[in-house]
Amino acid sequence: MSRPRSQPWYSGAHRALEPEVGPVDEHGLCECGHCDREQRYRLPWPEVGGDVAYCGYHVARYRHHNRELWERLRSLDDVEDPDVHAVAGDRFLTLDEVPKEISVDGERMRRVALAVDGWALFDSAEPDDDGKVRFVTVDRNLEPRESVEISRLSAGEFLNWFREHEGVHDLDADARHALYGGEPRDD
Repeated sequence: MSRPRSQPWYSGAHRALEPEVGPVDEHGLCECGHCDREQRYRLPWPEVGGDVAYCGYHVARYRHHNRELWERLRSLDDVEDPDVHAVAGDRFLTLDEVPKEISVDGERMRRVALAVDGWALFDSAEPDDDGKVRFVTVDRNLEPRESVEISRLSAGEFLNWFREHEGVHDLDADARHALYGGEPRDD
């Protein structure tokens, strides 16, 4: 039983799924890993053909990564304008916003990563003579939030721990090179 053009037996099953964009119906935690803020918006998740619920901060990251989706959210009448989350607050949205070097308590620090919580992770640009390296997270105002000092030999282990437990949006090219080898890429 051959047909000249392949068609589904039931044409209603052929419709494409359209993920919803808008406010969440039930409030829970943001579905971006490692985030403990309340979800506010539903967005498409193309990898699975459905949608995902994010907090305001993680929706604000769409402003840079998916301009079309960002504009769809802004045009909705029944949701708070997500621009509020993109321009207010003390969290970085992209690694490009994070300075490559800063000074914390007089110590020169290098950019390592942008964490899931929107804070930037820095490490000592010049480790101490005793083999210690300091890692510091800072907010958009470059105010230190958390700090830890560890053996330079354990720096890679710490960064892996940080990625697994705190979550990382993006690694600096030099940090990626130090962890995985090879030449840093120009993104």
